[in-house]
Amino acid sequence: MHTLSFTGERQVRFPAPDVARGFMLALIALANVPFWLRYFPDAPHAGEAALAAMNDADQWWYLVRTLFVDRRAYPLFSILFGFGMAIMASRTIERERRVAREALPAELSAGWIPLQWQFFDEDVERRARRAASRLIRRRGWWMLAFGAVHSVIFQGDIIGAYGLVAVIFAEVIVMRRVWLRAVIGVTGASLSLLLLSSGAAEMGAHPMTLEYHSQATLEATTPLWNLAGWLVSTPFTVLTTLVVPCVMLGVGVERWGALQDPSGHRGALVAIAGGGLLAGALGALPYALGQLDWAHVGGSGWTFPLFHASGVAGACGWLALLALLGGGPREASAEFAQGEASFEELGAFRSFLSAIGRRSMTAYLAQTLVFAVLFLVLGAVGVRSVGVAVSALIALAVWALIGVGCVISDAMGRTRGPAERLLRRLVARTARTLPLPKLPMSIYGAPTPGAVQNHGVKGAPKAMMSVSRDAEGVLPDSLDGMQNNANS
Repeated sequence: MHTLSFTGERQVRFPAPDVARGFMLALIALANVPFWLRYFPDAPHAGEAALAAMNDADQWWYLVRTLFVDRRAYPLFSILFGFGMAIMASRTIERERRVAREALPAELSAGWIPLQWQFFDEDVERRARRAASRLIRRRGWWMLAFGAVHSVIFQGDIIGAYGLVAVIFAEVIVMRRVWLRAVIGVTGASLSLLLLSSGAAEMGAHPMTLEYHSQATLEATTPLWNLAGWLVSTPFTVLTTLVVPCVMLGVGVERWGALQDPSGHRGALVAIAGGGLLAGALGALPYALGQLDWAHVGGSGWTFPLFHASGVAGACGWLALLALLGGGPREASAEFAQGEASFEELGAFRSFLSAIGRRSMTAYLAQTLVFAVLFLVLGAVGVRSVGVAVSALIALAVWALIGVGCVISDAMGRTRGPAERLLRRLVARTARTLPLPKLPMSIYGAPTPGAVQNHGVKGAPKAMMSVSRDAEGVLPDSLDGMQNNANS
């Protein structure tokens, strides 16, 4: 059973990101299951009716869910998405640099002075970063397509929102300018919280009005209405949630290196885990007390945005805790390479989480399918409603069932889920070749016979001449065949 993460070479395991994504799917299942309860005939409406239908167990679980799950799961998802995009960009850039260097004939560069190498490296760097941004944007477009298909069943799809972020901010994810990502993150957070505060203030501070899904019925036109709603809600989600700031934060997490080497950042991770979860719970407490009508804490105009903002702290706490659980890089043994040592080296629980995490998109889509089938069956056999606490147990059971499927897939030697394989194939097949890096011109005299004029590197002196080509004026095969191979 393979538990190699995409974050490293095949000889080294970095399990923390996969462990984090695997546990994240449990939080997402708990956060999404209320959506399906609204289709039951006796599902209570929002407000006082919903509160009256909740028993003590339901109310206590709602409190726990509000403090540690709701508006904490999607920021964790967003941070891990940003981390993954940054990892993908870094690996693509490094690969493009290596390919350019290896494809450069030694006889062409033997006499280069440092300035020529500087021109060449700068052009290679621009090409590499362009390849990375194109890869992220291409992946984002395909994620939007996946999200549209998924929305036919589940209007609350989040894949499309992340795809839209990837399309819009591909260059920002790739660039080195930390300050620009910080500005975008702060601006996005400010706009989102302002809109949330305004919307919550208009709805008032009545119990169970902002978080409870209103009753719905299944009709023949439901899939079309779901898709139409998704087309509106996807850009709205990007604007009114903290997805963009958290994605930018995820890029920063990759640069920090804590997920790649948790043991080297243990002190900071312990502090973030404890402080983040505590801050997230305290920030959500006023909102939860108001929704349950346990205390009068003032208007939702401030408790609701505080609930969202503190969700970022809670997500960071979860991420730090899961990074510590996943552990640092491990050398892959011969037994591990053959799939025989994962449970012994990682332990059963971490291996279970890792198996889900490496198939996060497949697991997320599978949750929707299992939820839809399960609740349709429950409705068909006469179940009129399901309590909030019982639905949480159902959500965990669905997550565990999907996890067992991921473990079985591992045992069969399949390191990716079908959704990941399909996305990877589509991204690769829609790739286009990038122009070759420009070769700096010689500083010595006039062009040699057979040389063709280089269009030059921006900023290069006009006195420099192009590298020699063969008699037909074609670059050697080693250069002419150099292509953008950033297809994964």
